[in-house]
Amino acid sequence: AADVPADELMAGELTLTGRITTASNATFLGAIGDTPVVYKPVAGEAPLWDFPAGTLARREVAAHLVSEALGWDIVPRTWLRDGPFGEGMVQLWQEQDPEQDAVDLFPADEVPAAGWLTILEGEDEDGNRLALAHEDSAALRRMTVFDVIVNNADRKGAHILAMPGGH
Repeated sequence: AADVPADELMAGELTLTGRITTASNATFLGAIGDTPVVYKPVAGEAPLWDFPAGTLARREVAAHLVSEALGWDIVPRTWLRDGPFGEGMVQLWQEQDPEQDAVDLFPADEVPAAGWLTILEGEDEDGNRLALAHEDSAALRRMTVFDVIVNNADRKGAHILAMPGGH
């Protein structure tokens, strides 16, 4: 999909195939031709107190451009265009590697001794001790630095997609 010409992605028909209901903003799965994409219309943005209203789409496009300028390939190809619900952000869909998790929940005594860092510990409703941990990797450290550079204060564990090849 990365080799699809930009004019095709900008002018091709954006067809919606579903809605991602776990997102806080209106977020849709769609396609432009055979290329799967995510579409977030500006009109469906949930405003945040710390950013001007109606700027999420442009901030996501800017994050992609910074990622490209740094050569870090953290944010998939992202652009601004019209869609079924008006102007919005469109981003190439990414298939994550189901064999990898960059962030995971473990029984507190089963966090791997090497390659993982515990973020916090707590208990579930049955009193079992649990630990939230993330991998200790150069890729995750680079993503953390990237988030500081682009002022991304909204990174959640589910926003970290482990890609094939350890990316």
